[in-house]
Amino acid sequence: MLLIGILLMAVVGLIAVESIGFRRGGFGGEFWKKPLDDKLDQVVKHTGDWWLVSITELVGIFLMTGGLAGLTYLLATDGEGVLAFAAFGGYLVALIAWVFGLIAQTTTVSKAATTRAETGETPEWVHPFWAAGYLAEGVWVVGTNLAYAALGVAILQSGLLPAWAGWAALVLGLLIPVVVLATKAGFPHLGGLVPFIVGIAAIIESV
Repeated sequence: MLLIGILLMAVVGLIAVESIGFRRGGFGGEFWKKPLDDKLDQVVKHTGDWWLVSITELVGIFLMTGGLAGLTYLLATDGEGVLAFAAFGGYLVALIAWVFGLIAQTTTVSKAATTRAETGETPEWVHPFWAAGYLAEGVWVVGTNLAYAALGVAILQSGLLPAWAGWAALVLGLLIPVVVLATKAGFPHLGGLVPFIVGIAAIIESV
């Protein structure tokens, strides 16, 4: 249980590393509001930070997935296999979308930024990739949190973790998608909030 908690919470340490790239590259809220042309002009000046942010995000996702897989196994052995595996399956669908979207967006934007710097023109082919990355992020945030809501029910029914962890997963798992869809605003780290909270519960439970 301790290892599961550590894996689920490891994303926090990686966010600290990721924030270095965000800060140095200027990839904060204002960056994402800019037209794509202006984004490319900024990325070409901070290519290393652009890659740092994306690679760190991927590492965090992989560690978190390991923690969720372990938690799913424990829930299954505790008699909540159907709901736990259904939740993890939904998570995996969102994960696949985001991993492919993140990789595609990272590589193509970096290449397009270089091309724009060399020619003064934004290549047309980059627009579909940018749109795909945007859609993948939405699928990730909404899909994972809906999966967490189901996971929260499994936690509540199993008693494997404290009830507050199950309620947090259930409530946030339903609330975050509603807010994101209503406001059309969000960020990928919203896909890691519930695992972080559950990770805290797992560590507390193991000590």
